[in-house]
Amino acid sequence: MKSLSLLAIILALAACQGAEVAEKFAAQSRSVDSIIVDTLEKVKVQMVKGWPQYGIPPLAPFEIEHKEFDLDAGSMHAKGAVDGLAVHGLNEFEVRVMNTNLILSRLKFEFNFASLNVTTQYKADVGANYRMARDGGAFMALEDLNISGHIKYSTGIVGSNNFLRIKEINVNVVTGNVVSNIENLSKYRILNKKINEIIEEFINLTINDNTEFFADWLDSTVTPICNDLIGERTIKDIIDIITGA
Repeated sequence: MKSLSLLAIILALAACQGAEVAEKFAAQSRSVDSIIVDTLEKVKVQMVKGWPQYGIPPLAPFEIEHKEFDLDAGSMHAKGAVDGLAVHGLNEFEVRVMNTNLILSRLKFEFNFASLNVTTQYKADVGANYRMARDGGAFMALEDLNISGHIKYSTGIVGSNNFLRIKEINVNVVTGNVVSNIENLSKYRILNKKINEIIEEFINLTINDNTEFFADWLDSTVTPICNDLIGERTIKDIIDIITGA
């Protein structure tokens, strides 16, 4: 969640027309959109190290040593743990659209991830009216993942401070393809393949058929987190955090 919040702050921040931002880029003749894209390129590099001084770990890849889970999907239940989980590709995105409207304080964007994938080892008890112990490797990928939308913000220029505030985040997420390769869901190879196909279809429909629900949830959840992370820092403070200055 913090990584999503950081991305939202980056996008809104880079579009600001506040005095400190203007001064920072006064000697440059580039457009605001170009400045945002350049800032994101620097963020891609910084994601490898993370922002440890602010509690943000490396995000490329993003790794979790151990995480227990307890999933209940009606007739199916799974309880267990994953080890050595790694999310790859968070910093490997293409900026397809970046358009700012300084008058309306709105930023439109579109990113594309060729592949956002997860690898891990798992152990789980799964089943419905029966119990089965399963373990093995797992690989899952969202291919041709497209994230687009807009961010509305305010800079506080009119007031007595220049604190950045995010007013609205609207995000649409669509994936072109889902790949699931989880080992040992069944001792029969053909059945294991079929179960993975069902998982692929379920994830694909969950993402692509619930874009409006996800957008509403993201706005209500991430927006206050962003503003809480910003706190009473000045715009320059946040620029320094994002760029690792």
